[in-house]
Amino acid sequence: MDFVTPIITPIVESLLGPVKRHLGFLVSSSNKVKYMSARLAELNNIARDVEEQKERHDANNLVVPRHVPDWLKEVNAISVKAENIPTGRLGCFNIKMRYTSGKRSSCIVNDTDRLMTEKSNIKWTVEKRPLAKVSSNKASTSTLIHEDDDGTQSILKSSRDLIFNNALISLESNDNKARMMALSGMGGVGKTTMMEQLEKAVEDKKTFEWIVKVTIGKNHNPVDIQTTIAERIGEPLSEKDKDTRADRLKERFQRMSEEGKKNILIILDDVWEKINLKDIGLSSPLLNGFKLLLTSREEDICTQMDIKSNLIFKIGVLKDEEAKKLIWETVRLGSSSDIEQLDMHQIGEEILKICGGLPLAITSIASTLRDKEKFEWEDALSRLQNKKVDDYGIKEIFKISFKNLKEDDLKAIFLLSGLFPEDSNIQKEDLLRYGWGLNFYQSVRTIAGARRRVNTCVNKLIRSNLLIKSDCEGSVKMHDLVRDFVLSKFSVVKQASIVSNDNNFSDLLEEDEPYERLLLKCGSMLQFPIHFNHKNLKLLKLMDGDKLLRFPEDFYTSMKKLEVLSYMNMHQPLLPQCMTNLRALCLRSCLLVDNDVSILGDLISLEVLNLAGCGIHKLPSKLGNLKRLKLLDLTGCVDLYIDNGVFENLNQLEELYMGVCQGSCIRFSDTNCDELKIVSRKLFALELEFFNNKAQPVNVSFENLERFKISMGCLLEKRWRWGDNKGNDSFKNTLMLETSSSELRECKINQLFRKTEILKLIKANDMSYLEDILIHPPQNAFCDLKELSIINSEGLAYLFTISMANGLRKLEKLLISACSVLQYVVNGENSEAGVVTFHKLKFLSLYNLPNLVSLCAHVNVTELPQLMELYLDGLPNHTIIFPKNNTDISAVKPFFNKEVMIPKLEKLKIARMKCRSLSEDDEPKPCYTNPLASAESRLASKPG
Repeated sequence: MDFVTPIITPIVESLLGPVKRHLGFLVSSSNKVKYMSARLAELNNIARDVEEQKERHDANNLVVPRHVPDWLKEVNAISVKAENIPTGRLGCFNIKMRYTSGKRSSCIVNDTDRLMTEKSNIKWTVEKRPLAKVSSNKASTSTLIHEDDDGTQSILKSSRDLIFNNALISLESNDNKARMMALSGMGGVGKTTMMEQLEKAVEDKKTFEWIVKVTIGKNHNPVDIQTTIAERIGEPLSEKDKDTRADRLKERFQRMSEEGKKNILIILDDVWEKINLKDIGLSSPLLNGFKLLLTSREEDICTQMDIKSNLIFKIGVLKDEEAKKLIWETVRLGSSSDIEQLDMHQIGEEILKICGGLPLAITSIASTLRDKEKFEWEDALSRLQNKKVDDYGIKEIFKISFKNLKEDDLKAIFLLSGLFPEDSNIQKEDLLRYGWGLNFYQSVRTIAGARRRVNTCVNKLIRSNLLIKSDCEGSVKMHDLVRDFVLSKFSVVKQASIVSNDNNFSDLLEEDEPYERLLLKCGSMLQFPIHFNHKNLKLLKLMDGDKLLRFPEDFYTSMKKLEVLSYMNMHQPLLPQCMTNLRALCLRSCLLVDNDVSILGDLISLEVLNLAGCGIHKLPSKLGNLKRLKLLDLTGCVDLYIDNGVFENLNQLEELYMGVCQGSCIRFSDTNCDELKIVSRKLFALELEFFNNKAQPVNVSFENLERFKISMGCLLEKRWRWGDNKGNDSFKNTLMLETSSSELRECKINQLFRKTEILKLIKANDMSYLEDILIHPPQNAFCDLKELSIINSEGLAYLFTISMANGLRKLEKLLISACSVLQYVVNGENSEAGVVTFHKLKFLSLYNLPNLVSLCAHVNVTELPQLMELYLDGLPNHTIIFPKNNTDISAVKPFFNKEVMIPKLEKLKIARMKCRSLSEDDEPKPCYTNPLASAESRLASKPG
């Protein structure tokens, strides 16, 4: 029988193995559950780190490894499974429950080990996320069409729903026959608006992984379109030949399709003629996963591009009732009960007939008739009746809107806005500086007064539907139809905006036309025309020139009347000299020959000089000859040396911008500092960094400043990129102060607090609470404050009193970090008021505050009516966020004490805290990150 043993033993062992494993589930159930909990806690800690890294990458537009979102979802799913496993002691005779707990715990441990191994394979990089890549953290929304301030969208929504829904269904469809579609209709009917709504809808739903949007325009250049597409997908083109570049894009698109990067939407907006898809790397039919959406005024263009007729969505004019509702709500005219109102209603209906239901035309005319008398309505109708609403009729409509602009400077700013490139962001600061050079603002004496006037005029033009709000702060846009009208108005001002796609402007400029203003995008031009004789020119703007472009030596000879000269993104611009009428010179983001600007000292009439981003290293003494200079912009001029005597002679200077934001600051000599002390007494605007230089704030006067960006002990933050028309040009009054409160009081910079919009305090260690930095705490000391950051202030015990907190009526963002002894944000001790209200606070972040007891102390009610995001990280003293009524606060240690109102909270993040639930009503569970969706109404109504 000995020969049987070697055979039987393996068989028995193989049969006993599963039995032993299953017995282990039963016998060692408690140990397996404990081991699962430990491993899961370790995994959750790792997941927190991954989540935070993902948020940092999203915030900085960096690529997040593709499998990270799915990995986090798996971690969350395992945590949910683990919650259903009993963790308490199970009776010895509860065999089924013990066996199930042990088995499920073992499975979760296996999954946990697998996920930890996968985590080690996640590789984070600093690769930038392409602009066309749909962000992984986009929040979904059910709202597809938003209502504008004037209610227009709500009126148009009813007549456009069917078109919108059909177009959206086609975009979301997997039907290969519905890969190309178009929105078609006349100018001003709302094609681009609906395209943007469709884009937002599919972006919110994450229907597409990539959305590449390009504005084509009337005079498009295929090479520029190729460049835009390449930049948006994150693969810039180095080739020069158009066909080679197209082949490179085609290869990239093919890889995207083959790699499984499906659902790629290409949007071509404002197409005026047939686009050869091969020029932009596309083929017909489109590759798998690709879809194309275009907008065009011409239906024939859509047909020529092989878009099927059933996929050309025609956006028509408004129906009669919709048009009436739009005009009456725009002019705010009451009922037709009395005779005069009845007459105006009849006139309005005649105007509607001429407008033909075109939304842009209706709102443009109606806004000019708001609060006008009957005879003005009759006059408007009389002028409209001369032409029908074709292309020329539309221009006539804008002509009426233009004639209803009463102020000369309002008209002037409107016409100047039309000179900027098609579909560009028009920076209001450019309107100010060019307008000052053209002497628009004769009723004001200072640059500050002119800026207020520009802002007033721009707002009026937006309300008149002649300008459009831009997504970029500090900028506006102009509808291409309105721009066409402006550039056709030669009877008012002779101006032209030209884009060169070759090496000459000759075919684009009419030699006999006495142009007064010209904008020329130089493109690939290498030699400027020799015979460029426009002796009536008052404004010339040259931009985006090739590095090899050269100008004739006598370029300025015939330009005796030139008042404004602007170069932008130009290599080696030809600097002017001895031009007696030149009042504004802008050299933005240009490379200057030898970085020498001495020659500019001969421009004795100059009042505005912009050298931002030019890279000059010396401001020569000869510029002291510019005794009329009112605005000097040296932003981004790194490591700049200033000759003695420059500031001393600029006795008319009102605005001085010298922030570098990165690199070496401006080098001040002792003499420079003495001169700055004198000139600062007259300044209305100052941008300056007191950092790594001899300039001292105690020697500068801040008394008259209305506009400022000032830092002490650190560099200013870079908020926009010079020369980038797509970036924000927002200027908010900013103080970034890395110093003690005693030094702040000594230099009297706290005189600016009432006007400050952004305040960042760093290492103010001798500050016990915010009022310490004030000399005499006035009422509403920070009345304009919108953003406040307090960092590394070791002596801070609390931040606000109740009265100060309630006075921050404009505060939108509050960040407090690394304040080791901070106990409360608001301390209501010795105050009769028991209610704290942060009226406009939308974002609150508290980070690394080891001694924080609660948000507010000695406060009965905390109101946060606008708060949408709440981040709590490194607050070890809190076990819950919201207490119940009549709770012993000392026992549960809530973040909010007593009653709190947060009706709009959308996102809550909790990290490195002992908090395991939101409130005592919740089941205990890990709560390191918690975006609130369904809980929103519960948090709004919860009293504590």
